Formats: sequence, C-alpha cells, structure tokens
Amino acid sequence: MPPIPLEISHIKLTRVAGDWVAGRLQEGGFAVDATVGNGYDTLFLAYRVGKTGKVLGFDVQKTALNNASELIRFAGRSDRVRLILGCHSGMASALSGYPKVDAAMFNLGYLPRGDHRIVTRPSTTIPALKALLDRLAPRGRISILAYRGHPEGPEEYESVAKFVQALPEPLFRVREIAGAVDGQKAPRLFLIENRGF
Repeated sequence: MPPIPLEISHIKLTRVAGDWVAGRLQEGGFAVDATVGNGYDTLFLAYRVGKTGKVLGFDVQKTALNNASELIRFAGRSDRVRLILGCHSGMASALSGYPKVDAAMFNLGYLPRGDHRIVTRPSTTIPALKALLDRLAPRGRISILAYRGHPEGPEEYESVAKFVQALPEPLFRVREIAGAVDGQKAPRLFLIENRGF
C-alpha cells in the first residue's frame, strides 16, 4: 500500500482533531473518548452530543477518571457521560448495547501531570481501534493524536500508521497531519472517516 500523504497544518493539532469530530457530532449522537486523561476531550464530546446524546470514556488510571469526573460534574454534563475504569482494549464488549459510534478520539501517550511510566501501547491501542472501526457509523469519524516525544511514542506511532495505512480505501478515508513545526519527536494526527459504502 502506498504511504498516506502527509499534510501540514498551521493550526494546533488538538484543534484540528476537535474540529474534525465536531463535524460529525450533533444532538443525540454517540461518541467515545478512548483515552480520557483529565477529561477535556470527554467534556468537549459531551457538549457536542447535546442533552440526548451519550459519551463513553475509558482510562486505566483512577486519578484520571477522578479528575475527569470532577471537571464534567462542574460543567453540569455528568448525565450524558459514562466513564469506565479499564483499558480501551476491552472496548468491543463495552460497546455492546450502544448505538453505532458517530465519533471517537484518542490522545495517545501518558497522562499530563501524571505518572509518565503509564502509557498507551500498540498492544491495547490497535484492538481498541479495531473495535471502534467495527462499530463506526456511516460517515463516522475517529481522531488519533500520536505523541512521539516519549520513549514508547515512536513505536506506537509506527504501529498506528501501519494499521491505518492498511484500511481498505473504498470504505475508509485516512489522513495524516503534522504541525507546522515537525520533527522526529513532534506529534502526528490521524483522521479516519467511514465513507459509508
């Protein structure tokens, strides 16, 4: 398979990711935050799905979910968010009983201001991606922000790049985006859309 053409963005990659998934979410939507962290993406998704939508969030760290829960409660959005203490690799079973996924976000790496030894890994991220792709609604979107600046980051980035590059082109559209200042340790963003064929 040919490599995915690399695009350059002069806008922050976190903003590009948010704009990408927001373009698919509306009132009553269903979204997944595969890496809750401190809850900022989860809260963003909760606003986007509206009063009748739902957000499912995963994280392996209780500290992360406590921080996220506090943020979401303070914003008054707890009624539309369910947080799961567990690895996103178990997503397939967690998604049963839910509607198709309209949008999902991954922020790979470690918890900011947390224990940098606890990181996402290809062995859990790839199964989570597979589960989401199996449940992705037509025109559904996934953003994956891969941070390459920590020791395990480059390996995970390469694994994700190889996986998304192999997705069948008629069914999925994949983009890879770098920031204006790119380098070996700079983050990269992958955007996936189910074309609905």
